[in-house]
Amino acid sequence: MKLHALTKLTAAALVLITLVSCGEKEPKYGDPAVRVNPGTLVFDVNGGGQTVDLTATVAWSATTDASAWITVAPVTGTPSKEVQKVSINVAANPGLERIGTVIFSQSDGKGTLSATLTISQSAFIPEIKETTVRYLNDSYKYQRFQLSGVVKNLKPDGTFDLVDATGTVVVSGLSAAEVAYGTNGGKLNNVNERDTVTIVGYVEMENGKPVIKYAYLVKVDNYSEPSLDDAETVTYPWSADFRSGVNKFFARNEVFPYAFDAIWTNSASEGWVAQAYNAAAKYTTESWLVSPFVDMASAKKPILVFNHVVQYFKDIDMARDQTSVWVREKGGNWKQLSLSFSYPDEQSSAAMTSQEINLSEYIGKTVQFAFKYVSDETNDAGKWQILDFTLKENEEKPQDNNTGGTEDYNNPGWNW
Repeated sequence: MKLHALTKLTAAALVLITLVSCGEKEPKYGDPAVRVNPGTLVFDVNGGGQTVDLTATVAWSATTDASAWITVAPVTGTPSKEVQKVSINVAANPGLERIGTVIFSQSDGKGTLSATLTISQSAFIPEIKETTVRYLNDSYKYQRFQLSGVVKNLKPDGTFDLVDATGTVVVSGLSAAEVAYGTNGGKLNNVNERDTVTIVGYVEMENGKPVIKYAYLVKVDNYSEPSLDDAETVTYPWSADFRSGVNKFFARNEVFPYAFDAIWTNSASEGWVAQAYNAAAKYTTESWLVSPFVDMASAKKPILVFNHVVQYFKDIDMARDQTSVWVREKGGNWKQLSLSFSYPDEQSSAAMTSQEINLSEYIGKTVQFAFKYVSDETNDAGKWQILDFTLKENEEKPQDNNTGGTEDYNNPGWNW
């Protein structure tokens, strides 16, 4: 009887031990799962840290897709009924926009549960770089360039050539305000041919050449011809050597086809030069080279003299017809001066001194001078070169009666 009772007691104890042991080895965390919330994170260019909620009822580990710019903490964990906090840290972005992933996977070998976290970060946008056409490049997609130049070849869709002292670049339209990369510009009503603009845009290479795209307008100086009445005033006597600079003269175009950037230009080798030759076509032009105002209050016997070169006109008669010199009193109308003896017999590169042009009717007045150049659609345009300009007193000395040694038929003292 005692043995039977002991056997029953032992069996009961074994059942109890077995039940306890089974409960410790297999705790209940719910259905096996690995989930992450949210499934995506967005970071700006500066990076930083955010957290996600990980639900993992199994042992887990985290791996990235070789994205060294993403750091996860912790990278492993044990099963839990509770939501686990995982920190995601992203480094500052030195380049283009980027996307990476973090994969949370079951790590106990009992299954293949996983969840994916997608991380995106904005691109680095450098400061705007001021430059010229010559130094444009596409070294970085989001580099913005600022440059200034003249609008040429403006097309109906807003495309134009921007021309500066170093070259020409195509601009594929303009927006009125800053736009994102990839946003095409159009045609602005306040930008016209020959305007000077400052723009900011991105560079893309097309057929090996830079093109400005996704650009916006910073500033526009609308083209206009200078006002005659805004000229400076100088005092007689006065002279100018145009090989040393413009010397207060300026060009004013009356007929100015878009085929030309300028008709009058100035250089150290040639002085002021007017030329409207174009190999593709012949054009009608009219352009004036205008002087400052000259105060003639001290003039007594004033004359005008200049040195010039005429070349490439159809003939010397055409040169006479298409070049001329004018004068006007301040606020008045232009009057053409006679240049009867101021041209060579044949055109060449040699300079000729003009006749001494009498200005006695302008003594005591304030006057302005101009060299007028024209061309037409039936002849190749010539070249007119003005080297210098001089307003001075007539240096001819008066002759005494019968003593000067030179016959002067206009001197009333002579007795014939």
